[in-house]
Amino acid sequence: MRYLTLSLLGWLAATGAQAAERQARIEVSELSCPSCPFIAADVVKSINSVEIIQGDYDATAETVVFLVSYDDAITTPEAIAEAPMQYGYPGRVLDAASGS
Repeated sequence: MRYLTLSLLGWLAATGAQAAERQARIEVSELSCPSCPFIAADVVKSINSVEIIQGDYDATAETVVFLVSYDDAITTPEAIAEAPMQYGYPGRVLDAASGS
């Protein structure tokens, strides 16, 4: 049992070392009202480990591009981009996996 415990602790330490904070740019579109960018930002920020570093809203194009940081052991850029769709705002990953 002691060997199993030590092996498990070693495995947890090794997998934890592989996780990293990453950054991605996520575009969210179809933001047709003044509240839409705030709703999209709230949804993105509600994902565990995600922080919005910067947001660039283009009212004419009805889009916002978020620069986010996230823990790649907890979520993915694709999951972050999909989250605003629950409110009807399509998202897409512009670029991902850069270290921060």
